[in-house]
Amino acid sequence: MRKPTRPGRQRRRRRSTTPRCATSSCIFTASSTPKNQSLDSPDDRPPARGGHGAARLVKQQPPPPRPGQQTGTSAIPLDQPLQRDGTNRANGQPALGLDPRAQGTLTRFLKDWIFPRWKDVLLALAFTSGLAATTGAYPLIIKGSFDSLMAAKPGVLPLVLMAIVAVTALRGTFLYFHNVTSTRLVAGLIKDMQKATFAHLMDADYARLSRDSTGNLVSRLTNDLSFIQNAVQTSIIASIKDTLSVVALFISMLYIDWMLTLIAFLIFPFAAFPVSSIGRRLKAVAKRTQIELGGMTSTLTETFAGTRLIKAFRLEPYVIGRLNRHFDQVFELRMKAIRARSRMGPALEVLAGLAIAGVVAFAFWRISTGISTTGDFMGFITALLLAAQPIRSIGNLTTSTQEGLAAAERIYELLDEDPAVVSKPGAAPLRATAGAIAFDHVSFAYAASGSAPAVRDFTLNIPGGKTAALVGRSGAGKSTIINLVPRLYDVTGGRILIDGQDVRDVTVDSLRASIAIVSQDVTLFDDTIRNNIALGRLGATDEEIFAAAKAAAAHDFILAQPKGYDTVIGESGQRLSGGQKQRLAIARAILKDAPILLLDEATSALDTESERLVQQALARFTRNRTTIVIAHRLSTVQRADVICVMDDGRLVEQGTHAELIARDGAYARLCRSQVLVDIEVDADRSVASAAS
Repeated sequence: MRKPTRPGRQRRRRRSTTPRCATSSCIFTASSTPKNQSLDSPDDRPPARGGHGAARLVKQQPPPPRPGQQTGTSAIPLDQPLQRDGTNRANGQPALGLDPRAQGTLTRFLKDWIFPRWKDVLLALAFTSGLAATTGAYPLIIKGSFDSLMAAKPGVLPLVLMAIVAVTALRGTFLYFHNVTSTRLVAGLIKDMQKATFAHLMDADYARLSRDSTGNLVSRLTNDLSFIQNAVQTSIIASIKDTLSVVALFISMLYIDWMLTLIAFLIFPFAAFPVSSIGRRLKAVAKRTQIELGGMTSTLTETFAGTRLIKAFRLEPYVIGRLNRHFDQVFELRMKAIRARSRMGPALEVLAGLAIAGVVAFAFWRISTGISTTGDFMGFITALLLAAQPIRSIGNLTTSTQEGLAAAERIYELLDEDPAVVSKPGAAPLRATAGAIAFDHVSFAYAASGSAPAVRDFTLNIPGGKTAALVGRSGAGKSTIINLVPRLYDVTGGRILIDGQDVRDVTVDSLRASIAIVSQDVTLFDDTIRNNIALGRLGATDEEIFAAAKAAAAHDFILAQPKGYDTVIGESGQRLSGGQKQRLAIARAILKDAPILLLDEATSALDTESERLVQQALARFTRNRTTIVIAHRLSTVQRADVICVMDDGRLVEQGTHAELIARDGAYARLCRSQVLVDIEVDADRSVASAAS
């Protein structure tokens, strides 16, 4: 699908956000150390995606709001009044009206999504025109029938009845094809918008996706597009139908009595004033509603993902209260929108009543003087009554348009964000032969964190086919190093070389094709075991999938599942244990068979026996393969060719296990303080051996 053009787009300023958990405290603390505590901690992670997973559920939340205090994620206070110029006092943003930004959004939307579908538009327009023409014919038939009745011409009645049946049948046919073609147009438009928006999100940087909550991103693809769909259906399709119907009826009324037509239609321009005023307020409410819906979706997502934690900590009252605040906020915003829309109804009804009263008074005078006939009056009143509903719908056009424009602005906010991590023009594919990795004075700081750099002047050379183990306390920068190699983030200083090629000078696809990653947080999809493993290399044969599973010590437990490799494992693999999920992730990496392997605490969830089997498989798999491993246990560290000790983003020590133990520095202190007791004994033996 061709990506839509973005006319008049200006470079957007990147927004800086504050980490969501900067000041939150968690229920889980370091008050106790499990027996099998690892050499490092999983806390060394980039700022987590807000709203994803159960982690945020256990953070201590602010106390319940005081009466009148606002809750939820809305950036605009619910009760914030609007200024006379249509802006909000809190931030000065336009509240509504087709201001320049809204006009630009509408023009861009028409150019990107409506004009390319001109064939569907013309087809729908043809049937809509036929529908409007048959509507305009009704008043003329009514006029003819009453004129014939008053003139005592009974022979005309059968013709009138036949005309009514024919016009009604023709109108029904046009109505059917109008509904089919217009629905096809709108549904196809929304489908293409969903595809384009989702594809753009998949091309976005990992940092960009981590910045927004899962629920907010889902809301953009669901709630916002629903607002747009309703706006297109109402503002474009229905408004064209209503406008053509009013035009056809207007022509009929002009034909019947042009003076009555002027009296009727001179009143309706006064409706523009209340419609414009109400519309300005409605857009502000619509945007707040969309923001709040995103927050509600995010909270629902993380709640259902954290049901185990909720049950274990008896958090049901807490999460119910949290969701209830979102539900209440959305209810209040929807009521504000309904009240705003409802204000237009009485105004339009009063104007319609004035128009009808004026027409009736003037028509009676003309009939009494013999200028007009009873047929003229009945035909005109029929046309006027038929025009009332389309005119009312046109009067409501501003409200749906403003809601749709508010949603379209949020969609364009996504589409206007260009990824920072992209392949340079003319970038060559990575030629990873030996797979040697060199970190040359690498530094990195998370743009959104506002804190100290996560990595500082990191220099390390890993020869091809060798294994480097990263160890250190939580927050030392180990996972950040892992993320920099495949350019999930770009370095802010220095460079990373693979076989002498700067990773920023090669194509992103070829770089990531040369790297396999297994992390502690396993990602599995609600699909079969076979398909989850096959993600490592799409198109792999069953034999290759089975071999990878055997190498990861997963084959036996897979065969024990109800349908073996065809067992559907549920969302995030919820039907599997932690160790089983970890082994599937390792099997997926083995299947990829990349020259570079990154292991981020890949065996952390395994029991002793499973870890022994997986470690044997990894030992075979990592042979002659460049590997960076964040150590979980000392047994893993001891097998590494080089051990790198990190502290506060810096490389403070490196060497073999025996060398670092003998040095009695940071590594030796980590061994004494953090590893298992039986491994500490082995460490002491290593110290004694090194001393002798």
